Amino acid sequence: SGLLRLTLKSRGVWLVAVCFAMYSGQWLAVVGFLPSIYAQAGLAAGTTAWLTALVAAVNILGNLAAGRLLHWGAAPLALLLAGFAAMGGGAVLAFGVDGCFWLRYLAVLAFSMVGGLIPATLFSLAVRLAPSVSTVPTTVGWMQQWSAFGQFCGPPLVAWVAAQMGHWQLTWAVTGACSLAGILLARKLQGLLIRDR
Repeated sequence: SGLLRLTLKSRGVWLVAVCFAMYSGQWLAVVGFLPSIYAQAGLAAGTTAWLTALVAAVNILGNLAAGRLLHWGAAPLALLLAGFAAMGGGAVLAFGVDGCFWLRYLAVLAFSMVGGLIPATLFSLAVRLAPSVSTVPTTVGWMQQWSAFGQFCGPPLVAWVAAQMGHWQLTWAVTGACSLAGILLARKLQGLLIRDR
């Protein structure tokens, strides 16, 4: 309990955790509803399954790329900003703009793949911003709890907006708000990292 109290007193731990919630909530909301969206568009079940699976799979590429880029010295802030900007912009292009289906699908792929830069970056920051070496497990655990919280809240909120509007076109407002919040949190994290140098 002492380690938990020490962990929860850390501003950096809270920033990392809430930032992860901003990512996980919108990612699961978009990917989780893709089968329904594509089914409504008249796509065959098999096609819908493959398209959705690919969107989920390219997220792994973003995670792996983040690890490599951090190893090469990339700034965490740059990776977080790129990830959240891609998620916000990708959701707008995919759901808020009428256009060619395949261009909108490419936007969803970018949403997932570039957004994949965020989790690995936040895990690395969790280790760096933990109050002490002994609190790394509790810091990572707290971040995962907030990830689950984001996954719990994001999809119902997106579904509620879609139900109120009668279509998916304005659901980007939810994901866009999450992305904007993630960008603001990332900048605050950068401030902590600068002060800790």
